[in-house]
Amino acid sequence: MKVKIFILIIILLMLVGCKNSCSNSIVKSISSPNGNYTAVAFIRDCGATTSFSPQVTLLKKGQKLNNSPGNVFIGNRSKFIDVQWENDNTLAITFNCSEKDIFKQEVNKYGINVTYKVLSQ
Repeated sequence: MKVKIFILIIILLMLVGCKNSCSNSIVKSISSPNGNYTAVAFIRDCGATTSFSPQVTLLKKGQKLNNSPGNVFIGNRSKFIDVQWENDNTLAITFNCSEKDIFKQEVNKYGINVTYKVLSQ
């Protein structure tokens, strides 16, 4: 009986340890001029062992940001990220990560062209 309880406790601890400890803090959310898309700039924080991560997700009309990484841009070691629509089909992202700290940088998502501007470090 003690062995079964011990195994149950171990399994419960493993399940708790697998919980997603990341959170997304929205910096800016802006709809495209035609209202078909929303660009969401956010800082993703996954706890003490990781750096802050500036990220951008492009959502189709009606979609909501969930607790997932960005689908357009993922950087590292920065708390600065900005998004601005240039027109219905072009999204401009401004950030201040070094090249080695960029993990994802899409140039087209859902037919939307994405441009990037790096602020000097």
